[in-house]
This record gives sequence, structure tokens and C-alpha cells, in this order.
Amino acid sequence: MSLTLPTLHTARLTVRPLNLADVPAFTAYHNDPEVALYQSWDMPYPLARAEALAREIQVLTSEWATLTLEGEGGVVLGNLSVRRTSHRTAEVGFTLARAEWGRGYAHEGLTALLGWLFEDKSAGGADLHRVHASLDPRNARSAALLTRANFRFEGCSLAAYWHRQSWTDDAHYAMLQSEWHTQQEHPDHD
Repeated sequence: MSLTLPTLHTARLTVRPLNLADVPAFTAYHNDPEVALYQSWDMPYPLARAEALAREIQVLTSEWATLTLEGEGGVVLGNLSVRRTSHRTAEVGFTLARAEWGRGYAHEGLTALLGWLFEDKSAGGADLHRVHASLDPRNARSAALLTRANFRFEGCSLAAYWHRQSWTDDAHYAMLQSEWHTQQEHPDHD
């Protein structure tokens, strides 16, 4: 079963499916070597690949779907990615243009997406049981984002995947729907 990804609104962002107008900015930050350092795509990232992705209907399936993080004035700041990994579970990822690092946009967008992913179907959400993410443990900025978003560190698989001509470790983070709801009920609780 697939769900069409929503358009979500936060205080500073519109989080919406990728479209063709986003392609130039999307391609530009995907081709920034610092942004791509710990990401899985090959460099250079071709414009045609971004165009093909933007033409796809962005749905929650086992394939990666893309949501644009749109700021004030329609500026493309980055994107979130999500894919279903098994029954009521999904994996998330995020990429932000380097000029936007450190401003809280990825956290704000990820929090909005988690709300939808964990929301009950009767309220229009995906009603997932578990959301997880994995990253190269050298990617301290992304690890800090997941920790700030209250993901739990679950461990690290050593030399788990081949990335840019070497074996790389894979750090695992996750959150359960019950943990999300507890955080929403008690936002000051750590």
C-alpha cells in the first residue's frame, strides 16, 4: 500500500513533494562536494536524474521519495527523503544546501515529517510504528540533528557498506511511534 506524501507547513517552511521548478537548486546542492561528502549518490549529480525524480509521483513506498524544504519566497533550502522499509516502518534522510546549515531548517522539516509519519490514519497520517535513519558516523552534523529530533542511537555496524572507494561504518538511529507520542505529550521531558 502506498500513500501520497503530504504538503506540510511549519513556522518557516513548506514541506512538499519535489517538483520540476525545484530541480536547478536541488541539483546545485547535490553537486556541492561538502554536502555530498557522506551521501550515497555519485558525483556529479546529473540534472536529468533530478528531473526524472521530480516527475515521479512522490509516494511512501519502498523506493525513496523526496520532499522539498521550501523557505520564504519559495527558496529551495534542501530536501527530506523517505521510504517504507517493512510493515509500518520507514527510513528517513535529509539533505540541506550548505548555505542553510545551522539554521534549524532540517530539524523543523524532519519534525513535521515525523508528525505525519506517526500520526494515526484517521487523522490523515501514515500511522507508522517505527522510523529509522542511518548515516556515516563521521557525519557529526547529521548525528546531532537526529539526536536533537529525539532519535535513539541503536548502534553502529562496522565497515558495513562500500562508499566512495572504501568500506564505511553505518550508525543506526530510530524512534518508535510510542516514543513520538510521549514526546508530544511531555515536550520538556528528556
